[in-house]
Amino acid sequence: MRLAPGFTRDFPAAVFVVQHMPATFTTQYAAQLAEFTSIRVKEAEPNEPVQPGTLYICPGAQHLRITPTGRIQLDGTSGRINGYLPNIDVTMETAASYAGAMTIGVVLTGMGNDGAAGAKAIQSAGGLVIAQDEATSVIFGMPAEAIKAANVEQVLPLDDIYPAIEKRVIGICKASPVGVR
Repeated sequence: MRLAPGFTRDFPAAVFVVQHMPATFTTQYAAQLAEFTSIRVKEAEPNEPVQPGTLYICPGAQHLRITPTGRIQLDGTSGRINGYLPNIDVTMETAASYAGAMTIGVVLTGMGNDGAAGAKAIQSAGGLVIAQDEATSVIFGMPAEAIKAANVEQVLPLDDIYPAIEKRVIGICKASPVGVR
């Protein structure tokens, strides 16, 4: 709720939120989040094309992948991967494969090591990895594991994360303007 308000309707990238939530919570979570931000917020749907200006919530109890053609793939039949359902690494790894150096991964407060392998994949693809700092994390487990596993470029307090994302996105947009070949 503190990070999402920074994203606007004209945000030039897609945003994915993957949390360890049960399936019964994510629809309501998407509706609540939409009240705090002007970016379009929705639960991700199978085979949906990834669109800028949209914040996708991974449905609980499903893994979210981004295909090489930029479509959303949901998987609720694989069960837990490395103990997690949904598995954040799966989303981050496929995002890195799809968007390469334009990928930005953020690992926020949480318990466990989910996100560490995904952060490494994003870093290896040349993307930016941000981890929430210990002082503003309720549980520093996931950010700490990402820091250990990957070359996390920035470790920031929660309120500094959106400005860092925005700065990177603006830099990417300036480097590759729409319609220019």
